[in-house]
Amino acid sequence: MTILTRTDLAFSYLQLTGSAWQEPVRYTLEERLAALAENGCASMGMNVEELETFLSGNSADKLRGLLSEYGVGLQELEVLFGWNAGPEDGGPGPEAEAHFFDLAVAAGIPAVKSCAVYPPGTEMPPLEVLTERFGAMCDRAAARGLNVSLEAMAVLPGFTYQVASDIIVAADRPNAGLLIDMWHLFRDPTGIGAIEQLTGAQIAGVEFADGPSAPSPDLMDEALGGRLLPGEGDFDITGLLHTLDAKGVDLTPSVEVLSTDLRALPLGENVARTAAAVRACLDKARG
Repeated sequence: MTILTRTDLAFSYLQLTGSAWQEPVRYTLEERLAALAENGCASMGMNVEELETFLSGNSADKLRGLLSEYGVGLQELEVLFGWNAGPEDGGPGPEAEAHFFDLAVAAGIPAVKSCAVYPPGTEMPPLEVLTERFGAMCDRAAARGLNVSLEAMAVLPGFTYQVASDIIVAADRPNAGLLIDMWHLFRDPTGIGAIEQLTGAQIAGVEFADGPSAPSPDLMDEALGGRLLPGEGDFDITGLLHTLDAKGVDLTPSVEVLSTDLRALPLGENVARTAAAVRACLDKARG
């Protein structure tokens, strides 16, 4: 099997909250699970702060019971920052990372999503330093039975897809891979070229989204509220899927369409429209 023959579908965390980034979550966990189950979706992402809050007042068994009741899994815990910072850089320290891993293990989540942030004007360490730090973090995750996906964000272009891809290749950890978020990938000038060097096993996730060929003057605004459903924009999603298929990428397709228009819809309609759009893109790519 490859991604083109998969029939399951996952949703990233933010699209299901009904809220913009850093705003209070509008929908309960049960409401999200119900909407996914009604639309035949297999899994969703979870935010570390929300998971921590849930487990502070409920047992892990209650969480697992909810997931079993709706037949929906938790596929990833987001977002692990700080692995790229050494002690001299004010990194969060080993306790914060260990706590993140503890939460993932307690909830039965198999993978953690990670990222490095370098705002404009911030100096990024050399690639070999980032590779060493990332590899060490992956080893600590592996000791807990966890996989790691590495994400790059086009809105903060220092840590590009090329940098992230180079780290994956150089670190060469079996439990680590690059996360392909289509919006960030196509908005990053290095994006498409960066995945050429990767094997199928070095790709950890694929999140669908679309956009117009010309980026918005405010990339952050587009990233958080102006993405389009797959097939409604100009991104070469079919070409990307053929590339991934040729590499033998066999992952559950995921989706992260952050859109003010979708957030205005009832959750069930948001999920239904999005799932239909992803499935139509997959059908088109299958020919």
